[in-house]
Amino acid sequence: MRAINSSTLLLSGRRLQFPVSVQVRLENGTTQQTETLELIELFRVLPKKRVVALARWRGSLVVAKLFFARGRWEQHLQREIQGVNALCSAGIKSAQLLGSGKLVDGRCGFLLLRYIDGGESLGQRWERAAPPARVALLQQVVSLIADCHERGLLQKDIHLDNFLLKDSVVYLLDAGDLERYPNNSDGVDGVNSLRNLALFLAQFPVSNDALAVKLYEFYRQQRPSADLSEDIAVFAALLRKKRAQRLKLVLKKLYRETSANAYRRDWNHYIVYERSLESADLQAFLRSPDAFIERGEIIKAGRTATVAIITIDDKQYVLKRYNIKSLWHRIRRQFRPSRAWVCWRNAHMLEMLGVTTARPLLMMEWRFGSLRREAYFLCEYLSGEDALHLLKKEPINSPAWERALSQFKALFATLRDYNIVHGDMKATNFLVSDKGLAVLDLDGMYQELDTGRFAKARAQDLQRFAKNWEDDPARAQMVQTMLAQLQEESDYFTKGS
Repeated sequence: MRAINSSTLLLSGRRLQFPVSVQVRLENGTTQQTETLELIELFRVLPKKRVVALARWRGSLVVAKLFFARGRWEQHLQREIQGVNALCSAGIKSAQLLGSGKLVDGRCGFLLLRYIDGGESLGQRWERAAPPARVALLQQVVSLIADCHERGLLQKDIHLDNFLLKDSVVYLLDAGDLERYPNNSDGVDGVNSLRNLALFLAQFPVSNDALAVKLYEFYRQQRPSADLSEDIAVFAALLRKKRAQRLKLVLKKLYRETSANAYRRDWNHYIVYERSLESADLQAFLRSPDAFIERGEIIKAGRTATVAIITIDDKQYVLKRYNIKSLWHRIRRQFRPSRAWVCWRNAHMLEMLGVTTARPLLMMEWRFGSLRREAYFLCEYLSGEDALHLLKKEPINSPAWERALSQFKALFATLRDYNIVHGDMKATNFLVSDKGLAVLDLDGMYQELDTGRFAKARAQDLQRFAKNWEDDPARAQMVQTMLAQLQEESDYFTKGS
């Protein structure tokens, strides 16, 4: 097994190949023992900061966390140890601390945690759970969050994969961002408790918000002595605020390397793509995307955009190439993001809100230094029929019509709540698919935070949508009725809450 040291961890980034071994000194009171720690499988890596891996130590499987950020690793290590001990002292279910120490070169700290074999992250369980099971699952997690708050502990990095489930027991992981309130006998105060709970529930799609309000009531029942607002609308508004903040934070990371996305930038390219696509065929596509267009099925051959169904690794995708029409067009495009860049952002934004759209997979700009040339946006291929043609042939008051109007109403409410303007609401830009009502053509979409400008742009969006059926009075009346109901509705998530 290849042996590595702190320098290798610091320089390897995401390229570290497992299995490897490191020489460590386990701190045990006043004595230090030098041992070999075998890192078998990578769980998570934060380049130049931290590695979390499945490891073998003294013949047993453990979870090893290695900290190597220059100038800060000792602080990060101690913060993690203090957090794990705080959870243990409070009786919160978590992975037991088995030991800690340093690598023999003295430039990396580590700790060892009990490996909970057969455990599954909350994110994984959520994806495969049926709706009734999801309700019970979230009640379990909210109960644990309330338990932490009652004991004066607040997990600031409270995302789905920091909870582990095994045999119906929920464990809290990653204690490095644990904040303690030791001087408050009533636990975490009401304001910070609700912010933390809202931050957790904001990770779920908007369709989950009705359940989120019920979970807030459930949380209040778990902490009857806490000073918590009885006004559900207050929590609903806080939930929407936290989701908007999370959107802003995550969207900033879309144009660089992350655990989910690979990134390449050189003189001629700016590329971000989903790591799961990685293959020899994908690399061939990156070298010559136009060759894949020529071999594919052209859907649209316009001056500003070419759309084709292409095949990579025997799977169909939709590729949009945004063309440069002229020298003047090229000059104008230098001063704003490419349409592929905009689509990449907007598709991820909709996905985070739980709005169906074609899954974004790759964004690529051809460049000459910092000057933009053609740009490409790759997304999944969705089968279905556009809303205009489907609803024109469906009888009025049919189940398909009722379902479509309900889906449009929910979509428009979500766009309203997060200040999103679509920009081109032709009915052909909405696809009725097996996944639901999918939003297409995202290169004109944007968020408008100015209240007045948003109201004007939203009104134009809805007027354009209503125009789709202006030649059919009966259908037009149904659409207008739905839009009027949307305007009049007052629920937990309206602007006035």
